[in-house]
Amino acid sequence: MDLGKALALVAGCVVCNAYAEQPPKLMVKPQSIELSKRPTQSQSREADAETFEFMGIGIGAPLVPECPRERLPYAGSVYDLSGRKSACWAANGMRAGSPTDTRNNESLILLPLDSKRPIGTGSVTATVVDGKVEGLTISTDGFAHAQEIFEQLKQKLGKPSLQDTVQVVSGVGANFSSPRAVWELPGVYIRFNGIVGAVNTGLIIVSTDEERKREEARKLQRAKSF
Repeated sequence: MDLGKALALVAGCVVCNAYAEQPPKLMVKPQSIELSKRPTQSQSREADAETFEFMGIGIGAPLVPECPRERLPYAGSVYDLSGRKSACWAANGMRAGSPTDTRNNESLILLPLDSKRPIGTGSVTATVVDGKVEGLTISTDGFAHAQEIFEQLKQKLGKPSLQDTVQVVSGVGANFSSPRAVWELPGVYIRFNGIVGAVNTGLIIVSTDEERKREEARKLQRAKSF
């Protein structure tokens, strides 16, 4: 897949995975992106998916548990993130107890541990299929940390399969450099776009091979709607 098609797929994924109510912004600590050891070519597809982690979340692995809840007087059930030991999922709008499909969901809110969340990253949503995490969409703060995040990704994933840099002009005429890259690993596919639309927005997309195929099919189906 050439880079142009890869980036067009990112835009399509953003549209289909957008959710109406965004979770509140979280204060995070500067950290390096946490990934498990890179898979080898000799490993099977199943082993790759089960062992590959991104921000402490297994790709192709069973969904992480729901975030811990507590009940407060006059407030009902709320999420208590202080004592959790792993990444967890939260109901839409961070409303604990709201009906949530955790079996098949294209935009389930996930909350990584602060120690697994790099500076510059924002919301994390998962594509869940049959109870497994088949993809992640991670927002970033655009130009502010684009180069830093790109360098961390290269350090962890190696040389990108495709990469380039584009110049982006803001609404007030300022110029910014936006790194873009694709990594094709055994069983896992990662796309990074330093700036998407507004200069303060970027994206990291992580998906299994199966989810890539499903997204391609969804893209074709959307095109037919015209």
